[in-house]
Amino acid sequence: MSFSKDVKPLALSATLRDLALLRVSGLDVASLLPPTSTMQTPSLTSSDAVSEGTVARSYEFAEQARAAIKIYNRGDTEKIGGDVEAIRSRVEELSKGLQE
Repeated sequence: MSFSKDVKPLALSATLRDLALLRVSGLDVASLLPPTSTMQTPSLTSSDAVSEGTVARSYEFAEQARAAIKIYNRGDTEKIGGDVEAIRSRVEELSKGLQE
C-alpha cells in the first residue's frame, strides 16, 4: 500500500455533508455514545431528564467532532502518516536485506 499526500481521507466538505445528513436524518446521535454520569435535578420528569441527557451527549459529540476536524486541519494526521510510511519502508528494506 503506497502513501500519497494527494489523498485526503477526511475531506472537510465530505465531513460537513455527512454531519448535515446525520442532522436531517432524525438520528439521535447521542444515543450512539456510551452513557456518562450527569447531574440531574430531582424536579425533572423522566422524559425531561432523558432529553437533558440527550442534549448533553449531543453537545459532547459535536465537541469531539470539532476536535477531530481541528486535528485533521492542522495536518497532524498527515505528518504522523508520513512518519509511519517512512518507518514501514525502512522495515521493508531491512526485511529484504535479512532475506538475502
